[in-house]
Amino acid sequence: MVTSAALLLREDGVAGTGFRDVVAHSGTPRGSIAHHFPGGKRQLVSEAVRWAGGLSSRAMRTKAETPQEIVRLIFGLYRRALFDTDFAAGCPVGAVAQEAYDDAELRAAVQAVFDDWRDVLRTSLGAAGHDADAAAELADMAIASMQGAIMLSRVDGTTAALDRVEKRLLALVEPPAGSS
Repeated sequence: MVTSAALLLREDGVAGTGFRDVVAHSGTPRGSIAHHFPGGKRQLVSEAVRWAGGLSSRAMRTKAETPQEIVRLIFGLYRRALFDTDFAAGCPVGAVAQEAYDDAELRAAVQAVFDDWRDVLRTSLGAAGHDADAAAELADMAIASMQGAIMLSRVDGTTAALDRVEKRLLALVEPPAGSS
C-alpha cells in the first residue's frame, strides 16, 4: 500500500490520492487500511514519502559517488518516469511538499527526506573539494532546481527543462579549480 500511495502521489498529489485509490491500485483488502495505518491517510502519506525518498537516497549512496554521478542518476530516474507515464508522474516528495506544507506530520516527513538528500549531496560535494558553505548552497540548489524542472517538464510535456537544468547543475557541481 505504501508503494501504491507513493506512485499515486507522484501523479495525483495528496488531495487526489485517497484510500479507495490506494486499495484499488495495490489490490489489498479495504480492511487492511485500519490495521496498517491507524493514523489514517496522514500516516499512509507520511510513510509513502519516507519510502520514496529513501529509495532515492539509497540510489544516490550506492549507485553514485561524485556529485556529477548523483545529478545524472537522479535526473535520469525522473526523466524515465516522465517518459514512462506520458509526463503524468512527478516526484511524490515534491507533491506532498507543495500540498501539505502546513501539516506538521507531513512536513516532517518531507523535511526528513530533503535533509537526507542534502546530506548525501553535501557529503559528495565536500569530497569533490567544495567547502562546506558552497556544498550546502549547491545541495539546496540541486534539490530545488530538480523539483522545479520536474514540474516544468510535466506541464510542458517535454524533458527540455529537465535537460537544461541538469546541464547547468553538472557544470556547477564540478570540483572547484585546484581541488584533486
